Amino acid sequence: MARSLLDSPTYRLLRVMGRHKALVATELERHGLHLGQELYLAQLWRADGLSSAELAARTGVSPPAVTKVVTGLERSGLVRRERDPADARLVRIWLTDAGRALREPITEIWYAAERDFWNGLSDEERAVARAAVHEVLG
Repeated sequence: MARSLLDSPTYRLLRVMGRHKALVATELERHGLHLGQELYLAQLWRADGLSSAELAARTGVSPPAVTKVVTGLERSGLVRRERDPADARLVRIWLTDAGRALREPITEIWYAAERDFWNGLSDEERAVARAAVHEVLG
């Protein structure tokens, strides 16, 4: 029988992680966020005032992707962009009070979804997820 990507541990992990994604997305919408935006906010909660390039490196996406997400967060009043006073070529991204206020509720949403995710898996699915994580992360 030929190998199939559908049998790979990574594919199986992505399938079960879809549940976590769905749990998080539903709760984020209640706070006016789209899935993925919380990851940019989390980087800023850890180190506010990152440049676009730094945020791109930390999130593993391209600078244009950062610009798009940050524009949405800025429109929502969660971040603001300012030129770096020491180097006007750099634009730094800063949390607003509203962006900082989301730290606790969004962090709780993430961890609650994680608990629900793991509790909602069968023993077999849990074993598949653990094996896939082990294989992917070594």
